[in-house]
Amino acid sequence: MAQRIGRPGLVAALLVATWIVSRTTAPAAPPTVPDFETIPFELAEWSGATAPPLDPELAATLGADQYVHRYYSEGGAPVEMDIAYYGQPRVGSNMHSPLNCLPGTGWSVSGVRMIEVASLAGTWPIRQMIVSRGDDRFAMTYWYQSRQRIISEELKARMHLLGDAIRRRPTDAGVVRLLMPADGAPSVQHASMARFASELIPEIARRLR
Repeated sequence: MAQRIGRPGLVAALLVATWIVSRTTAPAAPPTVPDFETIPFELAEWSGATAPPLDPELAATLGADQYVHRYYSEGGAPVEMDIAYYGQPRVGSNMHSPLNCLPGTGWSVSGVRMIEVASLAGTWPIRQMIVSRGDDRFAMTYWYQSRQRIISEELKARMHLLGDAIRRRPTDAGVVRLLMPADGAPSVQHASMARFASELIPEIARRLR
């Protein structure tokens, strides 16, 4: 009688398959290299400003081909935005997941959930959570965005990355993260970031065409 493969087994099998594919199948090169620096500093009611550059050690850890770090505000507390873009990501070596990486650096993660944000251009899934370490507490929102889709779950991102590589499609994608300090219940901050995400996602999509 065949045994059903559980989620841990599925993840392990997927990682092995991706490791094999990554060494036998070169994904197609992106048709164009997106320039996320051209994303407007004015997005609807949001006004942006350039944030300080990444610490060199952190930049090396991320290993992104392109990184954009800004603050956007609609009159209240600013949203910290970063986009880490990978031209040919490989599972397990980059495309760092906040859900997996933050606990390894001393942060605790709670209140994880997926929501959908909508605009005139469509509806997309994004992930919300709360991260904390010591007295620092933040509301966070993130998602993965490629030429074909927007994903908020790591397992689905790996599955699609594997499928695109097998089909010789471009696998370039970005990890988009939004962050705001959380005071008390983070519902206000998460609502602000959801509104901002609805403006940002179409801008990223235009640069991934």
